[in-house]
Amino acid sequence: MSSRFVSMFRWCSTLSLLAALLVLPLAAHSDDNSNTLSQLRADLSQGQLGVLLQRQDIVPLPASTIKPWVQAQPIDRFAITGFNESDSRFAARVRLHFPDGAISFLRLEGAPANPYTLTDWYDYSSGMRLTALLEEGRWLQSEAGKAFLEALGESQNQARVANLAQGRPAALKLWLTQCLGKPCERIAVEHQLESEQPMVWLLRRAIASGGMDQYRQQHDALLTALGDDPYLWWLEGQYALEYQQCAWLASPLREAWLRHQEVLVLADVALQCTLNHTPEKTAFGTALTRQLPVATIMDSVTAFFAAHNRSVPENWRRWGQTSLPLIPPSDQE
Repeated sequence: MSSRFVSMFRWCSTLSLLAALLVLPLAAHSDDNSNTLSQLRADLSQGQLGVLLQRQDIVPLPASTIKPWVQAQPIDRFAITGFNESDSRFAARVRLHFPDGAISFLRLEGAPANPYTLTDWYDYSSGMRLTALLEEGRWLQSEAGKAFLEALGESQNQARVANLAQGRPAALKLWLTQCLGKPCERIAVEHQLESEQPMVWLLRRAIASGGMDQYRQQHDALLTALGDDPYLWWLEGQYALEYQQCAWLASPLREAWLRHQEVLVLADVALQCTLNHTPEKTAFGTALTRQLPVATIMDSVTAFFAAHNRSVPENWRRWGQTSLPLIPPSDQE
């Protein structure tokens, strides 16, 4: 990492991909002796999701048909944040990182073997569950279903996609999966049906609208599903900055960084949100000196205000010129 503090990350749209809904409880620390886990790591290390599609044994459609549903965006790195396995099944929770800074969360379930077989996957981005498509297998292979699949690639005719989906929840989710981060996302979102499953797009919508109850519902559900993942908090920070909601998210972001001080991007988004909400306060900058030099922190502070066409407040100028002692967490703002 360069001497400059990681700063000014854009809000990230998640990769359009399919993932799995787990039933097995997940262990926070993986079993390194598991052949299934080793195979899964090897598959993800190839930097593409195509090999995972070849492992699925869910939807009775050829891989050549399913493959267009997954964008061919390379995987920069990944983390298996939870894994459990019995004699007859396994479950894994995965976080994907992409070269453009975007991230995605998925949960995989399958049967351990050599090689393993995926029997379900759930995409936390859109709420897409592959086994839900299994229930629509006959329709997908009908003329109407084939017309729908073909229309997914016609970005200029979203009204036709909506009509062809015929109100089928799985088809609507598949449509949203294709549209996340694209201009058609707004239209696809308008056609989604109510669901109690945790979804990142619902979290983003809640933050954008300032809906505290909706935010807490999705935040708690995702936290339960994904664990206290620092990159979930990072995502929330990106949305808070984009939608000007740092007044109520800056403090939770600072607290999250205290639990994950090794994650510099979380430190950065927490600092940006703090500067957005309380630009004169320097206490969090002092807390960050546990991990970062003052000069590095000031690089991020300067970049933040420059991006907003504002001069650096005098409090921060003086702070940057002073070697400050560390303060305990309880003394933070």
